[in-house]
Amino acid sequence: MAALFKTLLTALTAFCVLITPTVLPAQTPASPQTGSAVQEAQFRGCDTAGWCRFWIEAPDPARSMVRVRPNDVVRMSGDDALSTAVRNRLNALLSDMIHQAKHIDLNDLRKLDDGTYSATITVTGIALASDPVLVELREKAARANR
Repeated sequence: MAALFKTLLTALTAFCVLITPTVLPAQTPASPQTGSAVQEAQFRGCDTAGWCRFWIEAPDPARSMVRVRPNDVVRMSGDDALSTAVRNRLNALLSDMIHQAKHIDLNDLRKLDDGTYSATITVTGIALASDPVLVELREKAARANR
């Protein structure tokens, strides 16, 4: 009887250990100032000044909204037709991605001298700059600068 009790107690203890949830320490996300290899982001809109707004997780909530200049996308300067076309395409693409529940990442987020950031924006692993319309706009800007 004592052996049976000991066996049941051991089995019960093992069962309790197996079903007890394991608590892992949370990882603090990288702040935009220190940069990170990949930062998950939520799109908040683009501007003709050349940057898009993203919300990211940051230790300091005041630094959660960042302005990012997309890498490999033609640099926009203001209210000219090309800047408006690039802004409209970025807004359309990223807004559409939100509605499709796509995963947006900022890769190699780096702070620039003007207080904005630079990053390669990927949507579900595909670089945003590879969009055919954005490529065409980049080529058009290059021809205009020759």
